[in-house]
Amino acid sequence: MLDFLNGKSLAEVKFAVVDTETTGLSGSNDYVLQLGVVVARGDGTIEDQFVTFVKRFFWKPGRLGAYKVHGIKRSDLRRGLKPEEMLGRLESFLRDSIFVAHNAKFDIGFLKGEADRLEKTFDFNGPLDTLKLSRALDPKRVNSHRLGDVTKRYGVVVARQHDALADALGAAMVLPRLLEQHGVTTVEQLSSHFGV
Repeated sequence: MLDFLNGKSLAEVKFAVVDTETTGLSGSNDYVLQLGVVVARGDGTIEDQFVTFVKRFFWKPGRLGAYKVHGIKRSDLRRGLKPEEMLGRLESFLRDSIFVAHNAKFDIGFLKGEADRLEKTFDFNGPLDTLKLSRALDPKRVNSHRLGDVTKRYGVVVARQHDALADALGAAMVLPRLLEQHGVTTVEQLSSHFGV
């Protein structure tokens, strides 16, 4: 078990719920355009929120990826943090929190790609994957497990899908319910759900 979890109840554990909006689907060849982080306790209390665009200087057309999906413009990126600053802020949230994302493998791949380009490491605790948790409750795959569909099932309203902060907030709000449905009531039970 992670040392910072010793002696804590599940309600006291901090989860850093992360979402990225990107230029494409390849963590090694594409880039993070926006990062959202929501720090939540195991009881669902939201402690902190952070969002930033990532400063990019793309000159070739088409480098922003699926604009119709995320709506991010080049002018948005000019007011963002530099990639190294973005990773630094994220690391400050991750030190004493468990990394959570909906489809964690995707977000981790992109964040590792950013760190690799900067010749840095990307360290995190966990992860917990809300997509994986949701699918495990539906072994016959009767339901859709896209974040928008999962939040609707739990009565959570996401203001704007494919906005990093809104999606992170949606995942943070369904996380306690997913853990409850899996029977996770103690810190010791969390580790069996780590992984991507």
